[in-house]
Amino acid sequence: MLRATTQALARRSATFAGELWALAAVVGYTGSNLFGRAGVALGNPVAGPLLRDLPSFLLGLALLSRAGRYRQLVPGRSAFQGAKLVPFALSGAISVIGTFAFFFSLSIGGVNIAVPVLQTQLLWGALFGWLLLGERVLPRGVLGIAVTFAGLCVLAVGQSRGTPVSDAWFTALLLALVPAVAWGLSGVIWRRGQMQGVERATGMTVHYGTSVSLSLGFLVAAGQLGVYQAIGWESLASLVMSGICGGVIAAFAMFTAIKLLPAATVFVLNGLTPLLTALGGAWFLGEYVNLLMWAGIALTSLGVVVFQATKPVRIGAQDGAPGVPARGAPGAAAAPAPDPRPGRRRP
Repeated sequence: MLRATTQALARRSATFAGELWALAAVVGYTGSNLFGRAGVALGNPVAGPLLRDLPSFLLGLALLSRAGRYRQLVPGRSAFQGAKLVPFALSGAISVIGTFAFFFSLSIGGVNIAVPVLQTQLLWGALFGWLLLGERVLPRGVLGIAVTFAGLCVLAVGQSRGTPVSDAWFTALLLALVPAVAWGLSGVIWRRGQMQGVERATGMTVHYGTSVSLSLGFLVAAGQLGVYQAIGWESLASLVMSGICGGVIAAFAMFTAIKLLPAATVFVLNGLTPLLTALGGAWFLGEYVNLLMWAGIALTSLGVVVFQATKPVRIGAQDGAPGVPARGAPGAAAAPAPDPRPGRRRP
């Protein structure tokens, strides 16, 4: 009797701790979105991707230093993964395209347009998972897709009747579809790589190492390296905080929550991210949001939650790619966790 009571209390304690970690991930993703918007409101969006992914790359390097995991990246070692690392490089290359589009969407549309659309990365991830990995999508999931689409339509109508961040808000909505699709596909390719036995820390390092290298390469080729001096310290600090909130704080919280709770529960709680982001955008950034827009954001979140709740979850789903979850993700694909950034979910 005493043992049963002790075990029940331990389970409840673990569940409560898991819920707190899941909510911490929501706060982390929300902070990433808000800091990202603050960083590009007066700054140049091309400055965002490098600073967004750099903290995640450094986290991957730190994880590699533990237990000799770096050996999977060293040619000549018996543990070297070689060609098995290619999917992670590919996922990083695809992901960074979405990250550039995400910051441009934030710049001209604000968080109330970009973030709800970004949530659809779960749906795109499920579609690519079905096409590329043969993962099942239950018929009930179609209801979630329909609700999400309805929510985006309501959001668009509400914004058209309100005071948008700019006249190009509809372009921002379309731009936000780019990271949603890119991060959804990136998460599926990431999972494909992990199916071949590559450890999470190794995949994370290659993925973000690729995205950071490509972001830096683009800035050099375009002659934009001076952008970090031009944008001012406030924008620079905001973009750095965006990367830390999404790529480190939210990612760690999401990983921990998935260890303590069923993945579906964690992802359902993550559906609060667009609502909390909209509240923060109105409160801290002064972004306009009317009742119809609130309804659209809520419907979009509900649709993603319904879809996720009907999605079969594989064992080991917690090892999915970060968008992270966002990227955000940024950070996440459907059942297995996507990118851990603004709405991406973590590796």
